[in-house]
Amino acid sequence: MDLNVLVAEDHSIVKMGLTAILNRLGVEKVADVSTCSDLMQELATNHYTHLILDIILPDGNTVEYLDKIVEKYPNLSILIHSMQPIDVYGKISNKFNIHSYLHKGASETEINYHLELFIKNQPVLLKKKMENTTNPFSTLAVRELEILHYLLNGYRTKEIANLLGLKMNTVSTIKSNIFDKVKADSFTHLLQLAHVHQISY
Repeated sequence: MDLNVLVAEDHSIVKMGLTAILNRLGVEKVADVSTCSDLMQELATNHYTHLILDIILPDGNTVEYLDKIVEKYPNLSILIHSMQPIDVYGKISNKFNIHSYLHKGASETEINYHLELFIKNQPVLLKKKMENTTNPFSTLAVRELEILHYLLNGYRTKEIANLLGLKMNTVSTIKSNIFDKVKADSFTHLLQLAHVHQISY
């Protein structure tokens, strides 16, 4: 199989490291993009067999694009490579049938293990314990995580609705659910909780 890997990542050192490991594993074709818009353009322009995807890029949250990516490129193998905690964002892997979720803080041995299985299209099973009772964000659904990203970045209800193509009352309801689930009594409190639980935005 002729492997062609796309890395969606905005940190140069991380891209260089991933590319070096993939080359060592025998993958010669590795391209990279740094934004969501470039990601979608690149996928539409060139054929890729594998995608290594960070969740947070400078122009948005890639979770929003996964529906389109999975639908349009059903044979594309995807690995999530993120600083976001697996107990919160690991559910994305389950929803979109993604092969693997690799935390950026993983050891070199674990990174090599994940990438080797990934390019062989062998999924890495996520830990059984996906729900972490000490992390309130682990109770959020995927759509709630999408809206959480915008909330933490200071977007207002109308702006979020326009960006995601939702009704304002739908966004308002989801916002209320987020605050209820994480037990935040204000926006400042929500930011503090995100910081404590290492939710990047």
